[in-house]
Order: sequence, then structure tokens, then C-alpha cells
Amino acid sequence: MFISFAGLPVHAPGESYSFSQSASRIQESNSIGITFVLNVTTPFPGINYQFTWTVTQPDSTTDTATTHVNTVPSAFTTSVNYPADFGTVITEVGNYSISVAQTTPPPNSNPVATSTFRVELTNADTYQRTDSVIMSAQGYAANENITIRLASNSGSAPGFPTSRLANSIGVLSFTWTSIPASISLGTYSVTITGSKTTKTPPDTQPFLINTANMTIPQLSITQNSLQRTQTENFRFTASYPNTVQARTGSATIRITEPDGVTVHDIAANYKTNIGQFQGAYQIPLDANTGVWVASIDTGAYDDGYGNTGPSSSAVRGFAVSSATLTISATTANNNYTIGNVVAIYSSVITPGGDNFTSGTVTATAFYSSQRIGSSLQLSYDQSRGKWVGSYTINSTNPSGIWLIQINATDAYDNSGYGTTSILVTVAPTQQPPQSSMFNYVWIIVIALVAALAVLATFIVYRRGRMVRRVLKVDLEAIHAEAKKVENNEFFKNVQEQLKEQKRNPSDSTSAK
Repeated sequence: MFISFAGLPVHAPGESYSFSQSASRIQESNSIGITFVLNVTTPFPGINYQFTWTVTQPDSTTDTATTHVNTVPSAFTTSVNYPADFGTVITEVGNYSISVAQTTPPPNSNPVATSTFRVELTNADTYQRTDSVIMSAQGYAANENITIRLASNSGSAPGFPTSRLANSIGVLSFTWTSIPASISLGTYSVTITGSKTTKTPPDTQPFLINTANMTIPQLSITQNSLQRTQTENFRFTASYPNTVQARTGSATIRITEPDGVTVHDIAANYKTNIGQFQGAYQIPLDANTGVWVASIDTGAYDDGYGNTGPSSSAVRGFAVSSATLTISATTANNNYTIGNVVAIYSSVITPGGDNFTSGTVTATAFYSSQRIGSSLQLSYDQSRGKWVGSYTINSTNPSGIWLIQINATDAYDNSGYGTTSILVTVAPTQQPPQSSMFNYVWIIVIALVAALAVLATFIVYRRGRMVRRVLKVDLEAIHAEAKKVENNEFFKNVQEQLKEQKRNPSDSTSAK
């Protein structure tokens, strides 16, 4: 009975199987292949297990391999690689199937696992533009001339058909280095034929070409902090899947002000001189101050052929502050006196280099630290491109160097100031004209001399010659006194004025 019992097949008490494989497709090549793994749990302990692996090719031929597991523990794993462990060479494209049968001990049912995989000519079924397409085929004669055709419904792909030679063991390896970025999208078929060998089924396979997903690693800026009216420049590079940088197309850069609501969109285009895409935005005078955010949103870039990116937003922040205006002022002259008009011309320039044309611009004059009068409001002269105003010097103004300060402001907190200087000369109060006084004194002298003459005549008449001598003496005394008067500094000045009046009769008339 013991011998009879030992001869009966032993069944496992209820194994559990799980199956996995390293890939769902491989190329027509032996270099890597595909690995299949069978996991067995709750096996019959102490029993040797054996499995048969069977691969069925597209033409229905089969390849087999066997694995053994001796004296199993509570669980085990067994695996094979196709085609390496099957002693075969892959020469057919198409759908393959694999089954695993447990031959010892007999399971409740066979096969214990099944699966499928596909053999193809290319290293992928789907590509993006600019990807490389690697092709492999074998089963040809040594050094056989092989023709490679690649076409879609719209015609052959650029550079195809082309030809290559198989190697010394009949294997063809070919790489389409880069799918053009502008190639038509859709399904393409690759067909490989030999000049001597005819394969059944033929080496042919479809694959799909999609748009390229562009990569934008970062968005860069030229200024981390700037004032209103200045221009922020944005730059970036866009790369294809093969890392080649794009030089066509454009991107939309979204700029958001600190309020989170005000948004500006600008276009960035490729600039050959810098080898990057560039966009620029000038900050308005009335813009919000604070931290601004610029971003290239997902899919905001297009190379012009439908290749888009980035797959995630590229973001950069920068700070904006109020504008400090640059002010220069000039006057028509540098020296002024009473009655002169001081014409003030002021250029007010924003940080961005533009004319400041709206707002309030005033001019205030200072002598030392003392303000002179009230501030003068200037007006913008479009024809001159300057702010202008004027001030008239009067007799109450102080003499000396005046400092004129120009201040500019607007409703958005932008401001600036500048200065210039002028020399003001105000003459002291003039003395009354001396010509009238001189006329009065001269009349008095003439009257005195006339009176003395009458007196002398009277004495001569009364006293005769003696009297005449006395009179002569008196007259000489009078003349001496008159001479003294003439030598007096006051009368010298009077004489000088008389001479001046003779030279300029008109002045004399006006003085009278």
C-alpha cells in the first residue's frame, strides 16, 4: 500500500500565484529582452516544483523554457528572460503570448499564469517632436542592404526613405536623431525591408508623433527693485525634449500688481542678439507699489508649430516703489535788478526717462534761509517740453544770491525737487537831485553881488574919489569872499552839475 500511495500524483494544498513582467513591449533585439516573474505562496512544503514557460510567436511557432525549485519553503519566486532563456532569436514583430504551466506537483489547473507582450521595431509607440527614434531589426543576411521607409498619410517624413547596411550577424540598428519640431502630427508607419531577405510577417510598425512639451526652467528679470515709470525686462529660454532651445514663437507673460486684481499681459519674443525670449513692461506712474508677480502660465508658450509649454508655471517676483522725479531748472539770465522778470524753465523727468507732464510743479525763492514771497506755480509748456513760470523783482526784494527750489508732486506720491540760483541787485534809495538846490544858491549869490554893487555905487556918489578908494577896497574884499565861496567843495559840486547840464540840456529840462 505504501508503494502504491507513493506512486500517486501529489497535489498542492491550494497554491496562490501572481505573475509580473518587466515590460509590455520590446524591440526586435536580443540585447535586453523581457523578464517574467512567477510568485508562489502556500506551496506544498518539501516538494520539488517544476514549471514550463511557453512563448507563442506571431506566426504560431513556440519557444519553451523550464525552471525548477527544490525543497520549497513557505513561498518562492521563479523567473525567465525572453529570448535569452529560451535559446532563440527574435526576428518577428507583432503580438506574443506567454503561458506558465506547473508540471510538478500537478496544480488544480494549468496554466497557472498567462500574459502577452509585443515586439516592435522602435523603442517606443509614442513620441514627441524632437525625440529620437531608435530602430532595431534582425534576421537579415550579413551586411545586407536595408531600406527604411517612414511615412504618414500626408507623405514621407523628411529624410526618408533611406538605407543602411546590416551588421555581420544580420542586425540593423538605426536612429532617427530628431523628429523635426514642425513635422505633421499623427500616425506614422516604419517599414524595413532587405535587399535579399523577405520576412514573414514583414518588419513594419506604426507609431504616433505628438506635439513637444516645451520646458521653461525659469523666468529671469533685469531688476529686482525698480521705481514707477521704469521698465522691467523679462527673459527666458524654452527647450524641446531633446534639450535644443527654441528660436521661434512667443509666450504670454502675466504680470499681477500687489492688489492681486490688476493684471497686465505682455508678449515675449525671441531676440537673436541675446539668444533668449524677451518681454518688457513699463510700470505706470499710477501703479500700485509693493511686490509684483510675473509668471508664464502652463501652456502660455507656443513655438509657432503647436509645441507648447511649460508644464508648470515659471514665476518671478519684483518690488515697485514710488517714482523719484529728476528736476533741472534754468533762468533766462543770471543777474537781475528791480523791474526785471525772472523767467523760470524746469525739466521734470521720470525715472523711466519720460517728461513729467501732469501734477503740481512749484518754484520757491530763498535768500539765505528766508523765503521770498509765496511759491510760484509753474505750467507745462507742451512746445518746450518744460514747466515755465515768471517772477518780477521789486524794490522790497533783498540783494544777493537767490536759491530757487523747484518741487514736483502728483496724486500718486511721486515727487522730486531741484534747484538753481540767480544774482539779484537792488540799488539803495536815491538822494534828491542837487541841480535845483544849486539854482537856488546861485540866485542868492547873484542877489548878494547885485546888492553890494548898488551899495558901492551909492558910496561913490556920496563920498567921491576917497569913497571910491574905500569902495575899491571893499569890492576887493567882496571878490575875495566870493573866491572863497567858489573854492568851497559844495560849490565845486554845483559847478560840475552846471557843466553837466550844459552838455545834456534835456536832462536839465526834466530836472526842472
